[in-house]
Amino acid sequence: MNKSVVIIGAGLTGLLTAYRLQELGFRVTVVEARERIGGRIHTLESGNAKVEMGATWFNESHYHLLDIIDEFKVSFFEQFLTGISYFQTFSNVPPQEITVPNDSPSYRFSNGTIDLLNAIHSKLKPNTVLLNEAVNEIVFSENTSIVKTSSQIFKVDVVITTLPPAALIDQIAFSPELPNELVSLAEQTHTWMQDSIKVALTYKKPFWREQGKSGTIFSNVGPLTEFYDQSNLETKSYALVGFASGSCARFTKEQRIEKIEAQLKMVFGEEALHYESYLETAWFQEEFTKSNRQVESLFPHQNGGHALYQEPLLNNKLFISGSETSKHHSGYMEGAIFAAESVVAKLKNMHITQP
Repeated sequence: MNKSVVIIGAGLTGLLTAYRLQELGFRVTVVEARERIGGRIHTLESGNAKVEMGATWFNESHYHLLDIIDEFKVSFFEQFLTGISYFQTFSNVPPQEITVPNDSPSYRFSNGTIDLLNAIHSKLKPNTVLLNEAVNEIVFSENTSIVKTSSQIFKVDVVITTLPPAALIDQIAFSPELPNELVSLAEQTHTWMQDSIKVALTYKKPFWREQGKSGTIFSNVGPLTEFYDQSNLETKSYALVGFASGSCARFTKEQRIEKIEAQLKMVFGEEALHYESYLETAWFQEEFTKSNRQVESLFPHQNGGHALYQEPLLNNKLFISGSETSKHHSGYMEGAIFAAESVVAKLKNMHITQP
């Protein structure tokens, strides 16, 4: 009888790992705390516009991701950057017109990043993914592993967690406890997106394109630090999407909107205020992404891909995976793919399935 596996987290790493193991004959269950798949991949719809509140862009160096995109036949297109862009260095200096070179283009998914997740999810057996199942405790014994959620108990052979390490140690109790060295490392491993506020404004028409502008803003001042055109491939829906600075966390949503409107008016003029909808995701408020135990002064990707994450624990019963554990492009979608393929290779090489 083939071994049973519980995968914690239905993001990109979790779903791809589930699919690969399912194809190898493992009995797989994916438990996801949220009411949706995706994790930090989060595509929202407003009217006919799809905007990305999480992972969005990739490029030609993300070759593992490109292989998966090809395998699952998911369409993508090049990020629009044509026209004048803006860069603001200091608050007392007006935004300067710049041209962004396009020698290394970025790409977006034609139907939203969630399209890739849906494509993988559709290949899984029915009821493989269980939503609204937050894991609160994992107990390991000599013969089995017990995963406890608020409503269910799973007895399995192997547990794979794809949560950001800081969230893992903050939200799940382990028996026996994890090694102190690993816990300390997890506290000091930066969770990509945890500090971010993603902002989207949708419009009836791409007024910036009509002005000969790309919709791109880079600012050291804020509140928006990066902003881009996020109209769809068919140019039937139009949006500007990007990041607000971490300092915006101290403001209310209404205060953030007021400051963002002022910045957009300064760059694009009055037309920027005639948006159809305003959407935001404050990832520092996301219960299953943030960690109260993570050190605040970490630099981006700190300790991502650390050697301690590469080895299984508890006599090969626990594997720590996920984008932050990847030795390759830690924190990004490319890292999530690499992490999935890595843990699958380890399990396969251990000949953990039985005849």
